[in-house]
Amino acid sequence: MTILSSIRNRVGLLVGIIFLALLAFVLGDLFSSGRGIFGSGGSQDVGVINGEEISAVSFRNEIDLLANGENLNQEQQDQYSEAVWQDLIRRHVFEPQYKALGITITEDELAEQMYGDNISPYMNQFFQNPQTGQIAPDFADPMTGQLSGQKVRAFVGKMDAETEVKWARIEIDMRKVLLREKYNTLLRKGFYATSSEVKHEYADEQTKYNYKFIVKKYADVADSTIKPTTEEMKEYYDNHLWKFKQPDAVRTMEYVAFNIFPSADDIAAQKKDMDSLVVNFQKQKPEQDSIYVLQNSDAGMFTKTYLHPGQFPAGSDSAFLKAKNGDVLGPFSNGENLTVYKVYNQKSSIDSAKVRHILIAYKGGERAGPEITRTKAEAKIKADSILRVVKSGKTKMEDIVEKTTDDPGSKQGNKGDYGWFAEESGFVQEFKDAGFKNPKGATIVVETDFGYHVIQVLDKSSESTKVQVAAIDKKIEPSENTMRDIYSKSSQFAGTNNTGEAFTAAVKKDNMQVFKTPAIMENTKTIEGVENPKEVVRWMFDEKTEVGSVSQPFQNSDRYFVGRVTSILEKGTKPFQDETVQEICKVEAIKQKKADRFIEEFNKAKGATIEETAGKAGNLPVMPGTGTTFAAPYMQGASYEPGVVGTLVSLAPNAMSAPVKGSMGVYVVKLESVVKPPAAITPAEAKTKQATIIAGLASRADQGAEGILKDAAEIADNRARYF
Repeated sequence: MTILSSIRNRVGLLVGIIFLALLAFVLGDLFSSGRGIFGSGGSQDVGVINGEEISAVSFRNEIDLLANGENLNQEQQDQYSEAVWQDLIRRHVFEPQYKALGITITEDELAEQMYGDNISPYMNQFFQNPQTGQIAPDFADPMTGQLSGQKVRAFVGKMDAETEVKWARIEIDMRKVLLREKYNTLLRKGFYATSSEVKHEYADEQTKYNYKFIVKKYADVADSTIKPTTEEMKEYYDNHLWKFKQPDAVRTMEYVAFNIFPSADDIAAQKKDMDSLVVNFQKQKPEQDSIYVLQNSDAGMFTKTYLHPGQFPAGSDSAFLKAKNGDVLGPFSNGENLTVYKVYNQKSSIDSAKVRHILIAYKGGERAGPEITRTKAEAKIKADSILRVVKSGKTKMEDIVEKTTDDPGSKQGNKGDYGWFAEESGFVQEFKDAGFKNPKGATIVVETDFGYHVIQVLDKSSESTKVQVAAIDKKIEPSENTMRDIYSKSSQFAGTNNTGEAFTAAVKKDNMQVFKTPAIMENTKTIEGVENPKEVVRWMFDEKTEVGSVSQPFQNSDRYFVGRVTSILEKGTKPFQDETVQEICKVEAIKQKKADRFIEEFNKAKGATIEETAGKAGNLPVMPGTGTTFAAPYMQGASYEPGVVGTLVSLAPNAMSAPVKGSMGVYVVKLESVVKPPAAITPAEAKTKQATIIAGLASRADQGAEGILKDAAEIADNRARYF
């Protein structure tokens, strides 16, 4: 406690300075906006929480204060925005609860949790290596490796002024964490299970019901034969509004794209521009080439690579094979790039090889498993021994791979053969050289970082001429004229087809590809295929935007696109007219009509016994059911049927039920016998059962309470309109 008080005294001046700076920032914003303190500039709220309006100015100030002068990118801006928003929810939703319940954190509690002998796990994040998650040695208990309160206390006692400000921030956050923990603990401790509840749950789990049943399944009648009316569908909707809760406002959109491709004139102009680059590249001395390439290539790297026929630009094999060292060839079209190549060397070599290998690893080698204990010398002796056996011809190498290799991949049925590989393949160079530089059929021992390999060359391609080159790549960019033409085309489309009906007709007429978005919320940060989602989302949620509204063109880096809003769902309850709602209501109305029919058929076929009823109802099979419990209401040969099992357990032995609507069909059940628990629950079992019930209830307390409080607070989040 004394340490915390000392820090507060010393940090007070700094906090005061921050406050004055913040006040100046707020006043400056007000005066510069032209509104003044008492002025009116229209609604500038980023949201409402529990009746409290959150102004955009105060929200921005809180973000800036949290950022502490840091220049934020968009991702960081979003992270800080969310952090501030959650803190505002805490202040306006949870803090009133803490106050009403009298929950506080004393100075002693705070000190104990921050650097006491029972330090909170929350503090670990400030003293651990973010990569390993381990507590830094200077702050770890040497015996346990856990955060040491004694070492943290020593650190706190020697902090400089800058660190004290950061520590004061941690103290504030720690208090928030502890208040929430106390609140959640209070909720969890409020749950209890009485002895009667324990006995009832024990009976529900242990009492077993044996029965017979018949069922008419909904699936036996095709949905296409049932035609529900709108009134029947609406009746289901009205009686099940809770199923159609819409927690957030959402929109969906479809859009067409106008791709920005370089025109033939653009390509010709850029090829002309590269002619001078070709001349200058050829003039460079070899030692100057790397700098010249780095200065002029969009690839941003200088590498010399060997190309062979098939890898040269189309139609240029002869030019490359005849080129002399120092020649510069091109420019050639290469996908999205124009490329020029400078020639450095030629050689004849194979393109690919195929080998079989056995790896003999040793302790300390690359990726050697803990089971490898042999030394490097022992590994070499073993590899040489296998080489002699294979060369003797008495044993085929493929027959001993799985028994002798330490390569896990060779034990999966490939017998040490990974197929053809080329120079650019990902194997280590020594491995590839064994295939390239030795004749077909040769068997040798090669050392790599992984150990010693016994390698047998299975096959090699024929030799071909390869040309060593370095390349300068320039991306082919559309010109401003081309971009204007494409924008004009997309803008004309949007202006001409500015209604939902016209948009749809134009798309169909021109056979345009249509892209669809998933449900978009106002705080959606990413939309697949859309680079500027913020502007798109703002348009979709603008008050003037309706279903069928068509946007002006939005620009991505490589295209313009025009969108049409296809659906709007406001927060609350999904309307009956919504397509997904209609589909659900139709399915359920069809099920209800089938159930009504089956119930009527069962009532007409009612007999003295379940067997007689089954015969009259269409010779239905009488199914047995054994060992079903009320706690696990699964019916044998059917499915999860809590309603049917609920009816079953209410029957007297040998009694037959009326028809019961279930989830899979309509049932008639007859209770055969009830098997009671062999003995009453023991005190020890009751105590365990009670603890289980309480733990199950308590486990849902934290999230359940949070959801209830947030719903009651009627939170409106409008941040996306400003940030």
